[in-house]
Amino acid sequence: MYKIGVQSGGIFSLDDYEKGFATLEAHGFECVDLNIDNLLPSDVIRKGEPGGMFEKSVEELFEYFTPIRDSAKKHGIAITQMHGPFPLWVDGRDGDMNPFLLEATKKAIAVADFLDCRNIVVHPINAQYIYSKEKERELNFALYRALMPTAKKYGVKICLENLFAGVNGRNVEGPCSDVSEACSYIDALNAEAGEKVFGFCLDIGHSNLYVRNLKEYIIALGDRLSILHIHDNDGNGDLHMIPYSYIRGKAPTIDWNGFIEGLRAINYKGDLCFETFRAMIIYPADTHPQVLDLIHAIGVHFVNGLKA
Repeated sequence: MYKIGVQSGGIFSLDDYEKGFATLEAHGFECVDLNIDNLLPSDVIRKGEPGGMFEKSVEELFEYFTPIRDSAKKHGIAITQMHGPFPLWVDGRDGDMNPFLLEATKKAIAVADFLDCRNIVVHPINAQYIYSKEKERELNFALYRALMPTAKKYGVKICLENLFAGVNGRNVEGPCSDVSEACSYIDALNAEAGEKVFGFCLDIGHSNLYVRNLKEYIIALGDRLSILHIHDNDGNGDLHMIPYSYIRGKAPTIDWNGFIEGLRAINYKGDLCFETFRAMIIYPADTHPQVLDLIHAIGVHFVNGLKA
């Protein structure tokens, strides 16, 4: 019932997809979060440099992704979620970069449908510490309204995500960090769309940076919760490590039991997808097979908890 997956970033690039999907299959993974956002890196976006792969037409992108799609099917790996370009707004770039980012995201949604991927993460714009919370909401609704027709056309769900911001060397709450705000965004947007075009991606690591009760957050989301980004940190940095890597005293920094209890309470039926790419950076390359086995084993542990 539950597929166990991991993001492609940190494991393989889109240039080496055949080896990448074979690796996932060999270690028991059944799905993947495909990081097509790596085709338009965040550092390039922040420099305000339109270009790259997303200058291509949708038809050219389909051609590029055809062998990737075929390889995933060959190895039994479902592409169940994708990362869209991030960030989607650069202050002062309304005349060039921001319109390009919007069109790039529309193309990414079309690609998602081509890959039979029904969920794409489109991060909210994080602008409250530049302007105000009201301005941030205004920018986000403009963004999601602009993407709404494309998502409806292709039948791909746009998933918002709980974010944080770095201010004066500290982690502070970003858009949708509060579950009431997350629900408000999704409900209002779906009401405008007239159907469930929008869902939520709960990032477990992010929630730990500003201390959220995971069980309560998940229960409040209910069926708005579409996908997960599962990873661990020490409560101070967005470290993207394997669950159970960090403890305070004798307890994990993240309430993994509460996480499973929350998913069980809402009868969650989605995938368990790990966003643990930094484990593939910090551990030596000759241990990566064992690292992937451990990630998958924790996925099995979570599945068993959901079935209990």
